[in-house]
Amino acid sequence: MKRLAFLFPAALPAPALAQGVGHMTGWGFGSGFGMMLGPVIWLVLLGLAVAGAIWMARRSGATPKAPTGAEAQAELDLRLARGEITAEDYAALKKLLAH
Repeated sequence: MKRLAFLFPAALPAPALAQGVGHMTGWGFGSGFGMMLGPVIWLVLLGLAVAGAIWMARRSGATPKAPTGAEAQAELDLRLARGEITAEDYAALKKLLAH
């Protein structure tokens, strides 16, 4: 284990301070405000991770884009061919697409 100590210095036991105080005291995070601050920091980090994931998903182009004029005309032609719209509807919608 001592050969790997340079890779994982936190894995080795910390020597006690000269005053006889252990390694768990004196840092200010063992009780009181420090105990409340830890979960708050984790919640903030979790919120940032979720916000980052949402931002990346929106930026990646996962949302569908509006069809172009040619795509809209092709869809209109398909709707007429399937009988979903009448010839009058087709003419009116084609006129709207031309503008």
